[in-house]
Amino acid sequence: MFEITPKEQLLKNVRKGLVQPLSNKYPLLNFDKQLAKSNLIRTDESFIASWVGKGFFFALYNGVFDLMNQLNNIQEVYNLGPLAIDDKTLSPLFNENEMKFLPPEGIQKTLCSGFSKLETTSETLYFGSELHPIKYFSSCENLILFGKSSQIELPEENKYFTEIMLKNDLKVQLPLEYFQRFNSVFLFIEE
Repeated sequence: MFEITPKEQLLKNVRKGLVQPLSNKYPLLNFDKQLAKSNLIRTDESFIASWVGKGFFFALYNGVFDLMNQLNNIQEVYNLGPLAIDDKTLSPLFNENEMKFLPPEGIQKTLCSGFSKLETTSETLYFGSELHPIKYFSSCENLILFGKSSQIELPEENKYFTEIMLKNDLKVQLPLEYFQRFNSVFLFIEE
């Protein structure tokens, strides 16, 4: 007979673990009940309805790799051309995965940018002075905005954002009407 090498044994254990589900270590927690599940996203539905009602696009994403995949898909579907990206997390990932993108200075049609805060009550997006892509808004036809659900201000969370505003320099406030100047505007919120 032949012997199984340690590497083969490790792979065999990994495969076995993927196929056979483990028992719940915490049997008192029932994750199938609605009480244990939290909302996936904490956005105000009226804001989303208003956003989509103005002709903009809205989508959820789950992590940066999902965002990259969705950006690649909308780039092809809507013929957005190469994306201009100046983001500390997206640029290296685009490089590592050999996905084409441009620096904001070389923008052709579409700019991809993050935002600092989304205020649902006044329907305003805030951009911090550290987000340099906002100076390129005037030279793009399409705009892709992305952020996390924690950056969305709901009326019951005013204290949290008051503290952020004291710590950060949120200089640029853009109402939804501003974004109507673009051909297409996409908003991605991380779940």
